[in-house]
Amino acid sequence: MSKDQDDFLKELLNDFKIEGAEHLQAMVNGLLKLEKDINSPEKKAVVETVFREMHSMKGASRAVNLMQIERLCMNLESVFHEIKNENLHLTKEMFDVFFQATDILDILLKELDNPNKSVSENNINQLGERLKALSTKSDVRPKSDYYRKESPKENLGEPLHPIGNKAIVEKSVSIPEEKAGNTETSFVLKEKEKITGKETVRVDTAKLYDSLRLAEEMITIKNKLKFHSDQLQVISSKITKRKRILKHDLPSDKEKEIREMEILRKYDDELTDAAKKIEKLQYDAGRTIDEMILGLKKTLLQPFSTLLALVPRIVRDLSKEFNKEVEINILGAETEIDRRILEAMKDPIVHLVRNCIDHGIESKEERLKLNKRQSGTLTISITDDSEQNIIITLEDDGNGIHREKLINSAIKAGIIKADAVDSMNEKEINMLIFASGVSTSPFITDVSGRGLGMAIVLEKITGLGGNIVVDSVALKGTKFTITLPQTLATFKGILVKASESLFMIPTTAIFKAIKITPDDISTVESKNTIRLNNEIVGLVSLADVLGIRKRHSSQKNNFLQGLALQLAQKKLVFVVDEVMGEHEGIVKSLGPQLQHVNNIAGATLLGDGKIVPVLQIAELISSAMGKSYTTDLIEVQNHENTAGEVQTRILMAEDSITIRNMMRNYLETAGFAVVSAVDGQDAYEHLQTDRFDIVVTDIEMPRMNGFQLTAKIKENPALNHLPVVLVTALESPDDRKRGMEAGANAYIIKSSFEKSNLIDTINRLI
Repeated sequence: MSKDQDDFLKELLNDFKIEGAEHLQAMVNGLLKLEKDINSPEKKAVVETVFREMHSMKGASRAVNLMQIERLCMNLESVFHEIKNENLHLTKEMFDVFFQATDILDILLKELDNPNKSVSENNINQLGERLKALSTKSDVRPKSDYYRKESPKENLGEPLHPIGNKAIVEKSVSIPEEKAGNTETSFVLKEKEKITGKETVRVDTAKLYDSLRLAEEMITIKNKLKFHSDQLQVISSKITKRKRILKHDLPSDKEKEIREMEILRKYDDELTDAAKKIEKLQYDAGRTIDEMILGLKKTLLQPFSTLLALVPRIVRDLSKEFNKEVEINILGAETEIDRRILEAMKDPIVHLVRNCIDHGIESKEERLKLNKRQSGTLTISITDDSEQNIIITLEDDGNGIHREKLINSAIKAGIIKADAVDSMNEKEINMLIFASGVSTSPFITDVSGRGLGMAIVLEKITGLGGNIVVDSVALKGTKFTITLPQTLATFKGILVKASESLFMIPTTAIFKAIKITPDDISTVESKNTIRLNNEIVGLVSLADVLGIRKRHSSQKNNFLQGLALQLAQKKLVFVVDEVMGEHEGIVKSLGPQLQHVNNIAGATLLGDGKIVPVLQIAELISSAMGKSYTTDLIEVQNHENTAGEVQTRILMAEDSITIRNMMRNYLETAGFAVVSAVDGQDAYEHLQTDRFDIVVTDIEMPRMNGFQLTAKIKENPALNHLPVVLVTALESPDDRKRGMEAGANAYIIKSSFEKSNLIDTINRLI
């Protein structure tokens, strides 16, 4: 194959990936509508839509020789052909098979460029047989040749639109109602037919991002213009000063004095004129650059519907998983936001939806006991405000946040002290759910209960320049309110000096700039603090937190300069040597060699060419915990109990010698004392004669399996205080349920126990 042909095929596959994703999403939307009400008055129209999407996707996949996708679409189309012709009755039981098929289609689409496929030919064949079994229940069998090949006219009617890497105009065609059943007429686009709707242009987003990056680079030019303009003004002032000197110091040679003054006046006029021109250029360039960036950012806006289209399917699957009944309401999905923000928000939205269904909405039986509707409600609403912010609310009508469980988990995780709870308001307590290691779930699995998900949600949102607030009422429900910028704003920061070094602090993190006198400082629990808006806030030195050696400044002041930084509900005041004003620019990454440098998010370029580190606020505040500002600026050390510490003793039950040795090494490297048992019976005998802090056990073992061992431990009054972690290859929801019912505290999949934070789970449970 020639290079041109190879490039053309890649282009076609890129086109198909986009077109196929659109067909697939339309299929999923239709299936969700049908499953919700299979006897809806709109049933016939929805079936027709789903059938056409399957048919179109089949033809498009055939055109690019993707036979697995074509075969699966053909099997789906066969079933819907019978449903459409009323030869097959649609039932609720069918939808599990339909959604399995759409899941596999989704994987096949995402792995088009991946040589390592996760879906085997056997998977496709098995699912195909299940779909064929559904269609054979019909009273009338379809004509076999209908599924073997399509007529030439029909093939011509399913062209691949050249989208993806090519910017093209996409046109939508109105199909007359009386021709809706005519396959040939429905799929052939005729040039003379009336075009309706808006014409849209599809451009590869990579090109748009490149254009945006180039436009943002011009901010540096704008800054340089400003710098040089200021320099010209300085030079002009120096010349003026020089004229005064010459006027007084020049010898009494009047002719020479006049000649020198004329030269200086000429230079002065030229310099003044040049300064005015550069000032005008700076103003025009700045305005043009700002408008260009704003225009480019608008091209990257996308409606929330592209993200929220996934939510109904997620709600459907989670409802079945947790045996709950949940209705989803989505409002304002047409609201637009920067595509980059939309992509970054996918995981937080999915996690919050899961959190609402898993922890918030009660089971059907519990809701009926509470005189609630059997079906719970999850509402997602998107609005915008006058300041170009987007507000997302996720609200459920479940049981609300369990206050006592949340507080106890936070105390156990070391986030707060027990005696600090009384001074906390309701909002501060609710925000504890975002602290790493805090969870109200009594059961830990490889995907939930470890107190990490909500911490990641907060990190993602604040990283985008947004914030999140939680409101909860017991037995009434919980509401998450997220505020995000509509577009990723050009970086703005405050330039500060700390121990003669320059740093940039993002303005979004700055709560207030303050001057601090010695009288403002008070000591609380051996740490220096100040009162800020009737709130006691810790005081730290930026130089100390960053580990910079203090250089004493010759400048003497009767006050300290401080910046109050805020991340979610955390506030700290950082003392700096000098606040040098606001700066606008772009942040560059430090590159792979320096990507793990603590407290630094990247670097930005000043107008004079200096490179200044930009601080990472979440890490900075975390690094500042435990430190305090001291007048002699001696860094407070973080004392750790390492000498003489008693090791945690783990009893590990595992029948495979290979896995047993691997896990023993893994746990001992982490600092634990490990005793091994070859099966559940051996482990239980160890428990009769020795002391342990936690049990880590496999499930499938001879003599006594992990479920039985867990149950015996929890039934024994002398042992039931011991936490039990199941580490197993069994991944099904039923097995997890058995583990929870037996009394296990955590359930971790063996194939990925290192990635699933086994060490972190053990530390939390002891």
